[in-house]
Amino acid sequence: MSVRPDAVSRVVSSAASTNATSAKAAPAQLYSVIGYNTAAAVLYLKFYDKASAPTVGTDTPKMTLPLPPASGFSFSFPTPFEFKKGLAYALTALAADADTTALVSADVVGLNVIYT
Repeated sequence: MSVRPDAVSRVVSSAASTNATSAKAAPAQLYSVIGYNTAAAVLYLKFYDKASAPTVGTDTPKMTLPLPPASGFSFSFPTPFEFKKGLAYALTALAADADTTALVSADVVGLNVIYT
């Protein structure tokens, strides 16, 4: 029997912040991510193995995905990416783990994080 993703955490339009979000406060498997970066610069989607929203700049991301400027993005994981404590994420303007640079409102739209 195969496991199918059954949950989606959405950000319809990013706020002028790091958009720190707890998607699931229990073990999770990440299957895919889709959305659109409206900004003229690369932005970063950071995933955390955490059962609550991350403290951006203090917590260390488990994975960081660069979001190409002014274009759609789609990441799929044929073998789901495991999060043992929980699935949390945030968006920042710079790549460094400790970066806390907030996005401008609506920099990322249609973000869908698909998981179990």
